[in-house]
This record gives sequence, structure tokens and C-alpha cells, in this order.
Amino acid sequence: MKIFPQDNDVVLYETGFEDDVLERKATSKQLSELVERIEDPIVLALDDQWGSGKTFFLKRWVAAHTAENNGSATTIYFDAFENDYLTDPLVSIITAVCARLPNAQAKTAKKWKSAAAKLAKPALGVALSMATFGAKQYLDEIGDVVADAASGEAKDAAQDLWDMEKDRKEAVGDFRSLLSELTQKSAAPIVIVVDELDRCRPDYALTVLEVIKHFFSVPKVHFVLSINGKALENSVKARYGAEIDAESYLRKFINVSFSLPRTIGERGEIDVVAKYASNLVSDMKLPRRVSDRCISILKCVAKSREVSLRDVGKILSKVALLPNAVHETNFVEGYIDIICALLVTSVVNPELHMKLVSGDAQTSELRTFLCAPKEKTAERIGNDYNSEYDHEVTVWLATIVYCCGTKELKDVDDLPAWSDQMAGRFDRFAVRDRKSIAKGLQKDWVELFRI
Repeated sequence: MKIFPQDNDVVLYETGFEDDVLERKATSKQLSELVERIEDPIVLALDDQWGSGKTFFLKRWVAAHTAENNGSATTIYFDAFENDYLTDPLVSIITAVCARLPNAQAKTAKKWKSAAAKLAKPALGVALSMATFGAKQYLDEIGDVVADAASGEAKDAAQDLWDMEKDRKEAVGDFRSLLSELTQKSAAPIVIVVDELDRCRPDYALTVLEVIKHFFSVPKVHFVLSINGKALENSVKARYGAEIDAESYLRKFINVSFSLPRTIGERGEIDVVAKYASNLVSDMKLPRRVSDRCISILKCVAKSREVSLRDVGKILSKVALLPNAVHETNFVEGYIDIICALLVTSVVNPELHMKLVSGDAQTSELRTFLCAPKEKTAERIGNDYNSEYDHEVTVWLATIVYCCGTKELKDVDDLPAWSDQMAGRFDRFAVRDRKSIAKGLQKDWVELFRI
């Protein structure tokens, strides 16, 4: 048994979607088709919640674009978070691009890097420090030029400032012309994937967007940004104040947005969360009884709220930490279900989790959490069978209300008649103190080891 989900080893630019558990090849192919057929420079944002698998997708797409989707573009993967200790992202992006260009373009790339040196901020912290302490040999070619500029600025700051500003304006045209030449010579686009942008310092994240807009706006040069839109909007507000319309500001930089699919299958009948959880249970070699019930409640919860793939991993790690007695003892079903409800809510909704433990959960909030409206829990409407009735979600609602709800089950409307016998799911001779069940399981099993 494994305690944590194991990330598959990814060899950048080599590992594609060979193991496509979440069926994302179709999205990969559509992205490839778009960047190949559009000539105008576009900035696409893969805008999704944290933990949704954006990095997993993009690291594989940069390889799949040519190997699986027959794309001609040169793809570049750039981790913005790994570089946000720098002042100016321009140097890092150019270095990443040049490392991926064919040898035949080396001469043009060298000119391009030289032109870029005039555009890089002269006060670049790392370059200045290295130049000052004589460590310039650790920089690459463009870094050498920036370090020289920084060293020269220290010698004659005022004159260099005016000279560099003049050179920067002239260099923008040279920079774009040489970048355009790189795509014209190969007749193939350049696509730069910028990952983890929303995890960066606000100033650095927004500087990346400004660099893209001002310096890389050249035909056949495209960007794919990995972002959480709300987090990036917060970066805008941190820089310009809470009153700014952050969404409108970001639209100046981002042309097209897309998200990863939430459902898979020919008719979209399978939830990604459930599919990922099932696959993870097998990979982590977890006992099936508890794991399967966790997947069952996750299917209900995922219909009403966002559950990330990272959340799923945390929940299943908690399953791995449960004592052997939970998996090996033949407990009646109710105890297993309450354990699973506690594990899932502890990750997905900690506030509701505490109410389950204390027995203070309102029926209305449980219905919302489980996506269990009355239309799904009423077995019959009058004398007719209710075609909307969902037995599985009704079992979950009745079980949790019985142990953790403020109401008695007999006082809850639109539940089937069998819910009156709920005590039998916990003790064949009925439970005297139903409110003690969740509290005891939390203390003895869930809180024993914590992540």
C-alpha cells in the first residue's frame, strides 16, 4: 500500500498521453490544431482550479504536439514559479526558447539574444550581484551582456540610464524582427507554455504578461498560460488596488481561455473525479471496501461543488492512514460510510466536517453538499414511482442525517420509508446514542494519524 499518489515520471518533450486515463488526448489535439492554424499571435489561458491537473496536461502536451498530433510548432515549457526570484522574466523566457530552437537557427538566435540584452532590466538583481562579485562566468551569453550593462551602470549610472533607455526603444523593433525571422526560416510557429503563473509573486506574474504583450507580439508566436483566474485577479488587485476591474485588465493580455473537461466518456457520462479516484485506488493498492465508498460519496459531492484531483489524492492518503482494524474487521455498513463522510468532508469542506463530528449538521446543507434535492430522495410522488429518484445519494443523506444531523430522520421530509430502519446499518439491535458514532470514529480512527 502507498500513502501518497505517485506521479508518473515525465520526461519533458518526450512523455505524451500514452497513458490517457482522464481522456485528455482530444483536448490536446484541439489545442494543437488551434496553434497551428492561427497566424496572429495569441495568448491562451488554461484557466482551471488548483489541483485540476493543469501541469500534468501541459507537460505532456509539449511532447504530444509533434509526436501524437503531427504539429510542426516548436514547443517550449517554462516554469514561471521556478524563475520568480528574478526581477525580469525576459532573460529566462529567451533562454528557454533558444534551448529548444534547431541548430540551423543558432546564428539568428544569437542576434536575437543580443538584441534582447538591451531590453532586459539593467538592475536585474542576480546579474548585478554576479557582476559585482566577479561571478559573470556563471551566466549564459545573454546574462553576460546584462551583467556588463549592470557593471557599467554602477560605474556611470546617470549616463548609462539615458543611453540604455534610448537603446531599448530602438531595440524593440530589432527584437521583434529577429523573432519573426526565427518563425519565417522554419515556417513553423513557436508556442511557449508558461506554467504555474498563478503561484508567482504578484509583481513577477504581471511582469510576465507585460513582457509577452510588449515583446512577443509577433505572428506565429503563441503562448499558453497555466492559471487560476481568480488567483491571478488577486495579483492584479495586489498591484493596482482593490478597486481595479481585474478581469478586464487581464483580458488585455489573454485572448482565449479554456478548461480541462470535467466529464469523460462518449456521452460525458463519467465524472473525471470518480475516474481519477478509481485509478488512484488501484495505483496505491488501497483496500477496496473503504475506498469504494469514498468514491461513491465523491460522485455525489462532485456534482454540487468543485473537487480537485489534488483533493482526491489527499482523501485517499487518509484512507491509507486508517488502522488495519477498519479494513479487516467486518463492520456493518453504516460505520464505514460515516468514516468515508468524515474523510471526504475533512478535505473538501472542513466547516461541515466539524458539524458532522458534533452532530450539528443541518439537513439543508447536507442536501446541498451531496447534491441531494428532494426530487432525488423522494422514492414516490403520490402513488407513482419517481423517475428522478437516486437510491445511492438517498442512502448517503439518510445515513449522515441519522448520525450527524440536528433533526431526527422521522422529521425529514421526502425520504423513503426504509429510512426509518437506518439504525440497522450501525447495530442490528439499534444504537442507543447515534450522536456518539461520528465523534468516536473521528477520535479513534480519523485523528489517529493526520496529513
